[in-house]
Amino acid sequence: MFLYKSKILFAMFVLYIFIVHTILFGQDENIIERSLITQEQKQEYQEDIEDVEELKEPLYNKDLVIETKNNVSKDEIIEADEYLNNAIYSCSQNNYNDVGVNYHKFLEKLNSLDLKPGEIEYLLTDCENILKKIKHINGFDTNKNHINRDAAFEISMEYDEEILNKWIKFYTTGKAAKSIRLALERSGKYKDLISSTLEEFNLPQELQYLPIIESLFNNNTISRAKAVGMWQIMAHRGQALGLQINYWVDERKDPVKATRAAAKYLKELFILLNDWHLALSAYNRGEYGIIRDMKYSNSASLLDMKQRNATPKETQNYIPQFIVAVKIANNPEEYGFTNLNYQEPLEYDTVIINKVIDLKVIAKCVGVTVEVIKELNPSILAWCTPHGYKNFELHLPYGTKEIFLENISKEKELNPNPGFIKYKIKKGDCLENIAKKFKTTIKSIKEDNPKLKKQKYLQPKQILIIRPGRKYYK
Repeated sequence: MFLYKSKILFAMFVLYIFIVHTILFGQDENIIERSLITQEQKQEYQEDIEDVEELKEPLYNKDLVIETKNNVSKDEIIEADEYLNNAIYSCSQNNYNDVGVNYHKFLEKLNSLDLKPGEIEYLLTDCENILKKIKHINGFDTNKNHINRDAAFEISMEYDEEILNKWIKFYTTGKAAKSIRLALERSGKYKDLISSTLEEFNLPQELQYLPIIESLFNNNTISRAKAVGMWQIMAHRGQALGLQINYWVDERKDPVKATRAAAKYLKELFILLNDWHLALSAYNRGEYGIIRDMKYSNSASLLDMKQRNATPKETQNYIPQFIVAVKIANNPEEYGFTNLNYQEPLEYDTVIINKVIDLKVIAKCVGVTVEVIKELNPSILAWCTPHGYKNFELHLPYGTKEIFLENISKEKELNPNPGFIKYKIKKGDCLENIAKKFKTTIKSIKEDNPKLKKQKYLQPKQILIIRPGRKYYK
């Protein structure tokens, strides 16, 4: 141990001498390359430098270094940053009133900064990007006048009749017919919700039947590609659309939030492609994928792309499947779907939760089973309401809000199961064994303990924050 410490002290001394030498004599700034430390230590330092450089890169420009000492006070920048962070956080919580207030304060603060002309020129590129997004949100482009306004509210039901008849036969016979019947009956639960959301986003009402071919209106569906929920949203897409996806919640399963996210994405796709058949194909394939297919086939016609094998089989079938689903949903009896038992429209009470509460406690306070609470809150993945989620909207059976508030105020222990556990490292411990013990993963432990990413070995008596897996409490 003594020898090991001596080596470290010697290496630090050599590094210190070299830094002093560099400062005094103007040597190359790349300290690591010219020092006498070991190769292993050099690698560790290099990783640290790369991390720092990655953080610095967006702010650094060789041609322009912005001086903040004379023109802009540090306090003003911090205040502007605070407003922006508040706006982003409010957006993640769907608190759109606070988003607007904080965003406008952020803009006012930026406007008050005393910037030099050169600094303003440096920032103009970002202004262009912001304006471009605003134009896209409002559905127009000052550089292009190709957007067909009427087409935005109509989805053509025209397609190759032979192909449509093939899918009609498939959907109305055998096992597929049972699945379509189930989807139609489930649709009654979400019809009002989806219809009003589409109206809010100025989207065609036919899109309310898209979940028939995506998930059969099942919030818990997970595809082979790991798309989740009624609208089958991929994780990266969901996060880009503002949905929370983590250990505690997956808002792709929340029918309200997922419907809004899907509507937003569909509108973006139509603005981008100006054709509903292309936009829907992009919903299935991804916008970049469909654009590559168009370039490869040198065509914007889906039938041409199909003939030239430019699109995957699933995407080729997507539009005829959707058209047939719409036709059946609008006239179910015509296609043999009689005596449908539509589910009742989704109704619930909402309470705002800022504490972690065990679902068993919630169920007890309402007088229902845990399964009922989970059904009303499909986005909850753990045994409790999510940690670190301010103003979480908990859904309760309709008409039970008052009794819940009355009973929950009497509960002394809201979360009998500990959400996080403090674990003291013992001699011989390793992350693999700790993860196994608490039914979690090494990756999850490292995420909750950022210092481990820079640490090579566990230290005895070191305290780790462990978030046990759901199976740990069973």
